[in-house]
Amino acid sequence: KNNALFHLVCSKTMPTLTSEQVVLNLGLAGVSCAAAQSVVQPSETTMVRQQLVKYGERTTFLGTMGRIYKAEGARGLYRGIEAALLREMSYSTLRFGLYEPLRDAMNDTPAANVGLLGEQWAPVVRIAKRAFAGCAAGGIASAIASPTDLLKVRAQSDTALPVPGLMTYVRRIAGQPGGPIMPFYEGVSATISRAVVLGATKMVTYNEVKDALKRNPDHPDPSKRPAEWQLYVPGSYGWRDGDWRAMGHEAAPHEAEKLTLVFLTSVAAGLAITITTSPITNARTHIMAHPGRFSGFPSALIHVGREYGFRGYFRGFAAQWARFGPYALVQFICWEKLRSVAGLPGI
Repeated sequence: KNNALFHLVCSKTMPTLTSEQVVLNLGLAGVSCAAAQSVVQPSETTMVRQQLVKYGERTTFLGTMGRIYKAEGARGLYRGIEAALLREMSYSTLRFGLYEPLRDAMNDTPAANVGLLGEQWAPVVRIAKRAFAGCAAGGIASAIASPTDLLKVRAQSDTALPVPGLMTYVRRIAGQPGGPIMPFYEGVSATISRAVVLGATKMVTYNEVKDALKRNPDHPDPSKRPAEWQLYVPGSYGWRDGDWRAMGHEAAPHEAEKLTLVFLTSVAAGLAITITTSPITNARTHIMAHPGRFSGFPSALIHVGREYGFRGYFRGFAAQWARFGPYALVQFICWEKLRSVAGLPGI
C-alpha cells in the first residue's frame, strides 16, 4: 500500500502556472521586491560607502550609517531610491518571475529527477535544475536592467549636497565618452556575474531549506521525510505550509506558522547570498563608482584583492547581510502573501 502511494505521489507534478498566472506573478514579484528595497535602502547605501573606504581606514556598519545620517540626513541614506525602485520593478520582476517557468520547464518533479540518474542522485538533479533556473533568470534580468544598477550605485557613492535627483545621474552618464547609450552598460559583466550567482544561491537555498523544514516523518515518499540528522534537531522538520496536504499533514497551518517558516528560510537565503556574492558585489561597486578606471570585471576583482587583501572581498559584509536578510524576509513574506491572495500556489 505504501509503495503504491509512493508511486502515486512521485507521479504527480508540482503545481505549474498558466500563462496568465506567469504574467500576474511577474507583477507580484516586482511589487514585493520594491517593498523590500524600500526597507533596506539605507543598509545598501551604507554598504556601498563601506566598500569604497580607503585601505587602512577603520569602518563599521553602524559607524558608517551614523556618519551618513549626520552629514547628509535621512535623504542621504536613501540616495538612489528612484533608481533602486526602477531596478526592482524591472530586474527583480524578471529575476524572480522567470524562475518558476524555467524550473517547471525542466520538469522538476520527484519522478523525473529519479528517472534521470536514479534515486541516489535525485537530490543533486533537483538542486542542479533549480540552480540553472536561478542562473538563467538572473542573467537574463540583469542584462536587461543593468543601467538601473549603475544609476543606483552612482547615486549611493555620491556625497554631493543637496542630494541630486535621478536625472542628474542620467545626464552625467549619457555625457560620458561613448554616450549616450553604451556608458549605461559599464560594469554589465560584473552585474550579470553577480545576478547569476545570486539567482542560483537565493532561490535554491530558499527552496531547499523550505522543503527540508516541511518534511514529514510519516510521508510515504522517502524524499519528503526528514534526513536522519533532522530527527535529532527539534524544529528542523514538520513545518506546515500551503501544501500541507501534499506533505501528509492532517491539519492546515496557522498564519503565524507560515510566517515563521518564511522567516527561517529568508534568513538562511540572506546569509547564503551574502557569502557567495560579496566578492562580486565589491568589484561591481568599484567599477560603477569609478567610471573608466577598470577594463572589466576581472581587473576590478584583481584590484580589490591587491588593494585590500582577501578580506577586501568581504568588505561591508555586515551591511550586506543587513540588506540581504531583511530584504529576503520582506520580499518573501509579501510575495507569498500576494500569491495566496491571488490564488497562486506557494513558492
